[in-house]
Amino acid sequence: MMLRYLLFSFLLYRDEPSLSSQRRWSLNLMHEDCTTFPNIPANVSQDDKAMIIDQLGYLPSNLVSVSARRGTGSPLALMTYSLNGGGARRKRKALGKLTPFPTLYWFCCPTVGKAISELEREGFVGILESRLSENSAVLNDFIECHRGYARERWNSLLSEHQNYILQSERMTRMVRDSGIAGTDYQSFFSPQIITTATDSEVASLNGLPIKASIKCLHAHYAHYRSQIEQYEDCDYPLNIIGYWTHELLKERYKELIL
Repeated sequence: MMLRYLLFSFLLYRDEPSLSSQRRWSLNLMHEDCTTFPNIPANVSQDDKAMIIDQLGYLPSNLVSVSARRGTGSPLALMTYSLNGGGARRKRKALGKLTPFPTLYWFCCPTVGKAISELEREGFVGILESRLSENSAVLNDFIECHRGYARERWNSLLSEHQNYILQSERMTRMVRDSGIAGTDYQSFFSPQIITTATDSEVASLNGLPIKASIKCLHAHYAHYRSQIEQYEDCDYPLNIIGYWTHELLKERYKELIL
């Protein structure tokens, strides 16, 4: 048990790996100011691209910007365009010309990621789901947060891509209708509430039984950190799961630079 703890501590607190000169040189061959979609500008410096490649092993083809940073200055989360994202393996399995990628804010930091994975291993997904279900006001805000995320993602797409997605019910559910981490947040409501709720309102929970699902702490933390770094532009509630994750990280990993 002690050996496992020492190994985890070493992996968690070691410096992020430095970039080789060969990797830096290879960046000069890449597009500097756009994604794979010519009309979607990307605001990412060469230094950031180098760090992202070192973190993920590749540069996402749908990268738009660095949306959040660690205290070290290195990228923590990325804003992506919601089509044709993911690694080579995902793209090989994809069908069609344009593949939906519902993760608007993508967690990219392996150092902080190890600590979040440890929280998940210790059962905090279930713990925080229970905490959500105990407070209807907090759960209402969380549902509105999902709704805002979905709206922000959909509005970030060009109209031609929105029209393309609307041709498929499956793609529409993924990109227009799902929340953070692809969550079907409408399923949080009981059947009685679903029939009365509209797309632009959050129905009162009224103490009825509600199922809450979190799925992935990394996705919620990436969203929360991106929200607080651009708070003035965010018109929906802060991600409470991301906030709780942040507080847990500060409490349990005091030497970790967030």
